Amino acid sequence: MMIKRIIAFAVLLFAAGTMTAQNCVFYFPSEVGTIVGYNYYSKPGKLEGSSTLLVTDRSTENGNLKLDIKATVFDTHEDTTITFDYAVWCDGDNFYIDMRSFLGSMNITELGEFKITSADMVLPAGMSPGQQLKDASFTLEMTSPIPVTMTSNITNRKVDAIEQVTTPAGTFECVKVSYDTFSKVAFIKTEGRTVEWYTPNIGIVRSEYYDKKGRVTSIHELSYVKK
Repeated sequence: MMIKRIIAFAVLLFAAGTMTAQNCVFYFPSEVGTIVGYNYYSKPGKLEGSSTLLVTDRSTENGNLKLDIKATVFDTHEDTTITFDYAVWCDGDNFYIDMRSFLGSMNITELGEFKITSADMVLPAGMSPGQQLKDASFTLEMTSPIPVTMTSNITNRKVDAIEQVTTPAGTFECVKVSYDTFSKVAFIKTEGRTVEWYTPNIGIVRSEYYDKKGRVTSIHELSYVKK
């Protein structure tokens, strides 16, 4: 269960936000103290849990604007199931998420020694329909006590459209992005397609995950923003 959750949230946080250049038009909350809340559904109307993203710090490192984020995941009883920290930053025209800090903060040391490698997801400052985006991936190799390798690959990324999306948090004009996902833990493989909608200064408004047969397996939806 722990490993499955790590992969699920790694894929989600690969695309948690986008920001631009030095004047930074954000697709992520940029104000320290901002909390963004989400609900998770296994299918429309069936709540499976929720999460919050809190912006804890904003700084400049080597000319790049950097945000520190604390994520907390809850089950349907509002009990905390996972907490972790990670960093995001922009360097000119592109956005990055520090996958190593994200995975390293999840207390996975209890599972044994591990090595993390990644090709970070890059989101350009300006996205327009029809635009192709770079692939991304990460690998987590645990060497003891039982060797296990986790991989997740994100391919065929593209910008589909500009659309309005309505959630409990309001109605937003969004950039629609889709991509294929392939994950493997030991001998267990999962593959499918993800569709996500982003809006400036917030990030993901809605995500829909489909299995390889095109069936919806989960929905991730913005529930509130508190500043």
